[in-house]
Formats: sequence, C-alpha cells, structure tokens
Amino acid sequence: MIASTQAIVLNTHKYGDTSLICNLFSKDYGKLNIISKGAYTLKNPNSAILQPMNYIEICYYYKSKRNIQLLKEASINNHFLKIKKNYEKLMYSYIIIDIINKTAQIDDACNIIFRLSHKVLEKINNNQETHISLYFIFFQLQLLRYLGYQPIIDRCAECNIKNDELMYNYTMGQLVCNKCHKHNESSILINKNSSAIMKFLINNHIDKIKTEFDYDFKFDSITNFLYSYISFHIVDSKKMKSYKLLM
Repeated sequence: MIASTQAIVLNTHKYGDTSLICNLFSKDYGKLNIISKGAYTLKNPNSAILQPMNYIEICYYYKSKRNIQLLKEASINNHFLKIKKNYEKLMYSYIIIDIINKTAQIDDACNIIFRLSHKVLEKINNNQETHISLYFIFFQLQLLRYLGYQPIIDRCAECNIKNDELMYNYTMGQLVCNKCHKHNESSILINKNSSAIMKFLINNHIDKIKTEFDYDFKFDSITNFLYSYISFHIVDSKKMKSYKLLM
C-alpha cells in the first residue's frame, strides 16, 4: 500500500553507508519512522530534503507490521531557512521540535497539533525576534490544552478561589495561592502580568499576538513554570534536555 502525507522532520540518523532513517511528525499518522535508501548517493536529493525541522511532503510504501516504512519519494514545502540562520529562532524551534518528539505517538494522528506546530514554526520563521518568546509560550499552552492538561491560571488549584498572583507547587504540579502553598517548599511565582499573558495566549489565535503588551511579564518565570508543569504531567524532565538551552 502506498500512503502519502505532510510531515515535519524531527530528527534523522545515517543507516549504513548510504541510507537515512528519519523520525517524522506527520499530519495524518502521528509520529512516523521512514527509511530513505540511497539518500547519500550521488544525485539523490533526499539527504537535503530530509533535514530536521523541514516541512515536507512524502510518499511511502506502508506495511502495518513494519516499524520503519520505506520512502518512495519526498519533496520540500518549507526549509524554514530564516530559523536556521538565526540562533535565537533556532533555539526556540529546536525545543518545540523536542517537545513534539517527546509527546507525539506513533500511528496516532492529531491533525490539530500538527497544524499548531507548523503554524508556530512558520510564525517564528517569518517574524522578528521580538515575537519569538510569545510564540514559544503560545505553543506550549495550546499543546497542553489540546492534550487535556491545560493549567488553571486564574484561581488556586487547591481552594479554587480566584487569585491574580499564584505560585507553582512542585509537589502538586499545580498553581496555588499563597495561603495554600507550603512555605517550606520551593516555588515559582506567577505574578498578575504573567498570568494575564498566559490567559491571552490560551484564549486567542496566534495571529493576534502583538509585539508589545501594555504590561510587563516575567518570561523566565513562565518558562520555568511550563517546563516544570510539562515535566510533571507529560514528559519526565530527564527527557527534556533541550530546555537547558534557556536556563
């Protein structure tokens, strides 16, 4: 059976002298492992097409009992060259790719997460550096929402009372108010402005993100919170080494 789909290349490694095994996040089939035989032979374009972070179209020979599918042909939709030429853009995009790789499942199609991933990478590629941190936060919050782990950011997870200033409780994996927080434990403070930013990014389309907001927010606090929250609920922190680029 021949199948086709759009995909984002997550990572690759050489197999033998001339072949290439690719780990993809596909639009129609979730995570997908394919092998491109002869990718490194003369005049074969696949070694350039199948580069990490590339947005591609593939056609392959599918067999249900095979863990690695055989590539028939591939073409490039977007190299995201502006990302690859800018360190800051590349850093954030690399972490996004790593998060996708750690959360996506083989043969588990999730079209909405694929569209989210592609749209965020496209925005990072096409816009100024001042937008990047907001796109990065947007991606994580929207991913958590789609996976069913959206954090409660407008009220204490313990007493359920609305509060604009909360602290991340490492033991609970939730944001709690000062009254419910155990003060002998370390925490991450999420102030009123940081909370407002996250609410905006959860409830609005990516096209509504502005370069500058009317209030200041603590990027480091939000990043540390999301890293801790994702590590608690979805992926072990030991497997999320890419985040160290921000710390």
